Amino acid sequence: MQNSELTSLKGDSDINYKESFAKWNELKKTNGNSYTYQATFSSWTGFGSITEFRIENGKVVSRTYQEFSINDTTGQKEIRDIYTETVDDLNSHERGVTPLTIDELYDSCAKDYLIADTDENTLYFNTELNGTMNLCGYVPNNCADDCYHGIRINSFQWID
Repeated sequence: MQNSELTSLKGDSDINYKESFAKWNELKKTNGNSYTYQATFSSWTGFGSITEFRIENGKVVSRTYQEFSINDTTGQKEIRDIYTETVDDLNSHERGVTPLTIDELYDSCAKDYLIADTDENTLYFNTELNGTMNLCGYVPNNCADDCYHGIRINSFQWID
C-alpha cells in the first residue's frame, strides 16, 4: 500500500492507519506496554477460535487458545481444543494466531494486508473509539465464505 493510501482507508471510526498507529503510541506512553488482547476467528459453519495473548513490557509472555464449535441442536458452544503456553513453550502448538504484540500487528497490517490489490480485493481497516486498530485485512472479490484474511481483535485491556 502506498503511503497516501495509509491515510485514505478509513472504517466506521473515520480514523485511518497512520492516525490509529499514532494514537496507539500515545496510549502506550500513557498506559505502559503491558496488556492483553484476543484475536478471533469465526466461520459461518459454527466453527471458531479465540486466541488470547498477554504482553508484558512489550514482549509476549503467554498465549491461550480455545477452539469451539456451535452445537446445531442446542446452539451451545462446545470446546474442541484448549491450551495455554507460557514464555518457555510459546508457539509450541500449531493452532492459534501467531504470538505478536500490537506493534507487530500494526506492522503486519501495513506490510501484509493493506498492500492487497484493490482491483481484486476489498480492503478493511477499523478502530475502536479510542483509535486503536481492531480490524485490518482484505476479502477477495466474489468470495462467498470465510474469505477474510487479516487481523481481528475483539478484546483489549491494559494491565499493570
